[in-house]
Amino acid sequence: MKLHETVKFFYFYAMKNLILILLFMGSFLAKSQYLIEDNDITENSREMVKQSIALDLNNPLEFYRLKCENPLYAQFSGGENSFKQALSKNIQNDLNSGLYSVNGTFELHLNINKSGNLQSFKLLPEVLNSNLLYRDVEIALRRMNPKFKPATCNGVPVESKLRQKINFRTDSFDL
Repeated sequence: MKLHETVKFFYFYAMKNLILILLFMGSFLAKSQYLIEDNDITENSREMVKQSIALDLNNPLEFYRLKCENPLYAQFSGGENSFKQALSKNIQNDLNSGLYSVNGTFELHLNINKSGNLQSFKLLPEVLNSNLLYRDVEIALRRMNPKFKPATCNGVPVESKLRQKINFRTDSFDL
């Protein structure tokens, strides 16, 4: 082989290897510069959010006025504070904070019959999709099974209504 052919051979061999190296590096760099789309990120991650629902029963228990001369209003056995503590404990245990968030002041209207048992209740205001909250409050009241000394007018037991304001606050935070 002549010197000229040898140089050509090494030159061709070196160029071929250089092109292969550049192609390899280019494909490696192209993969490393892949732009991650927003939908790629959300597919691979789960949102970890915890909700906590707090309630405040600081407002006094209110009685609807009885129209008679000597009214005695319904009394919870143990008093108003005992009623609020039991109500708060039961509602806190039964609120399903994973399904909804609730913020603001609601009024719990309790109808007490002549024998001192809870006859029915309403949770106001009625808001869109509040059926889950209503169900949870209903479960809490059933579990509590409140017994009252019935209201009386002139010594005769009568039906009565009570109102308790409940201020709900939902706090969400990332885990």
